[in-house]
Amino acid sequence: MVKNKLVIVLMSFLFAFPSFGKVNRYMVFFKDKNNSTFSIDKPEAFLSTRAIERRTKQNISIVPNDLPVSESYLNDLRNLDQISVIFPSKWANGVLVEMDESRVDELKSIYFVNDIIYVAPGSRINTNANGGRMAKVKEVTNDPFDGNQTKAQNEFIGVDVMHKLGYHGEGMLIAVFDSGFDFVDQSSYFSHLFKENSIRGTKDFVRGSSNVFQYDSHGSKVLSCISAFSEGEYTGTAPLSDLILCVTEDISSEYRIEEYNWLFAAEYADSAGVDIINSSVGYSYFDDESMNYTYADMNGNTTVITKAADMAASKGILVVSSVGNEGNNTWKYLNAPSDGDSVMSVGAVTYDMDRSNFSSFGPTSDGRIKPDITSLGSWVKIVYKNDISFANGTSFSSPMVAGLAAGLWQAYPQLTNMEVMQYLKITASQSDAPDTAMGYGIPNFIRAFNKIKVVEGDIVNKFVVFPNPVTNRRIINFYIDPTTEPNIAELYFYDLKGSFLQKKVFQIKNSLDPVEIDVSFLNPGSYILNYVIDGETKKSKIVVQ
Repeated sequence: MVKNKLVIVLMSFLFAFPSFGKVNRYMVFFKDKNNSTFSIDKPEAFLSTRAIERRTKQNISIVPNDLPVSESYLNDLRNLDQISVIFPSKWANGVLVEMDESRVDELKSIYFVNDIIYVAPGSRINTNANGGRMAKVKEVTNDPFDGNQTKAQNEFIGVDVMHKLGYHGEGMLIAVFDSGFDFVDQSSYFSHLFKENSIRGTKDFVRGSSNVFQYDSHGSKVLSCISAFSEGEYTGTAPLSDLILCVTEDISSEYRIEEYNWLFAAEYADSAGVDIINSSVGYSYFDDESMNYTYADMNGNTTVITKAADMAASKGILVVSSVGNEGNNTWKYLNAPSDGDSVMSVGAVTYDMDRSNFSSFGPTSDGRIKPDITSLGSWVKIVYKNDISFANGTSFSSPMVAGLAAGLWQAYPQLTNMEVMQYLKITASQSDAPDTAMGYGIPNFIRAFNKIKVVEGDIVNKFVVFPNPVTNRRIINFYIDPTTEPNIAELYFYDLKGSFLQKKVFQIKNSLDPVEIDVSFLNPGSYILNYVIDGETKKSKIVVQ
């Protein structure tokens, strides 16, 4: 009966065309995911290995909203004349379409359609758009990472120490959502990303292209805070992390379609196995005033983008969002998605550790402290093309924190996304008295790092193990207390089933003489490492990539 009903509806489309007028963009939501060829019991069919491993590590179950949208429903829509089916959303169980406004009521009559929402005027997607510029690669070295132009801003949040300890984001995958990454593929400051194949995916959700290296400079400048590198000159906070770059912001207009673009990008990033999303975009009002949000809507549960960000966080992704630059205008408050309770919202401060006058205020409308933390947002050194200059905005404090979080999570991969966020908050400069201007204050790598060492026990006697994950097939043991006598340490390697693999013995000397242990005998995966020093044994987990 259901199939016959659909046939009747399809015939009405084919033989009773309305007179077409204005093409708009709409989200079409489905009632269910029936007729799906996928199963949550076989997630490898629709999620990458990294995405599955992220969920497994954080004890996150794969649930029905992880399943793709019903392909049969999408095909039925594709078979309709004058309707372009664009981006599906598994979390929202719907799809973006472009169609004439006169078709809305007809489309609502299809049995599997639950609702249709207007999100933007006009047609925007170029179905023939593709490709990208070829990068002009310049040879760079990996040392030193202090970067004299960025030395002060990296020291501001302890990234200088993070780099000295060997954490530059290796093995971490960061997604950056923005308005465009113009000239990134032609700048010498980003050439290492192309040389090392660090850009793992690109997608333009505004126009449907894979070429994100155009449109706007904002994303380029944001990305530089994380990834730009020139030996002895400029160093982003996590220059050796891998990247997913997505265009979600349409600089030519402001409609709710951009919130859905963010949703599509988040699903794309999730499926690719991203660890961190940096979002230096935010929304409260639009070109169409009927779409505007009110302050009451900044409650963590209303806006499209906030619900998408919280959903991404529920999948184990750390979502880092700029709180907004509304502090001096009539809106004043934070923008979505920074109101999300699972989103780490970042405000801006000056070098004097005062709130930057443009940085948006909290709290959320339901009374929660926001921003969560603050970082340098005034006079930030950024890169565009082959030039270094200054920029102001929470757009730049956010990626600096995203890179900081990447290094911290790299050091302690056993943490969940929420634990990383919590450690950065409780060790920030005003964690004892958070407020609605600066949140919990300014984070610092070594304070968070040492707090985790104490709480998580990821230190044995007087040394730490890094980097973790191990990306170059080697564990570096850095002795941090030179005042004691040299000690003999034993390392026992086990797989996750408890089977013994190998034993290593070495001597700890002092902090200026780090010990390198070759672990090339380990295949990529997770392992248990037993440390035995002076008769005391502790365990830790290491990840080899």
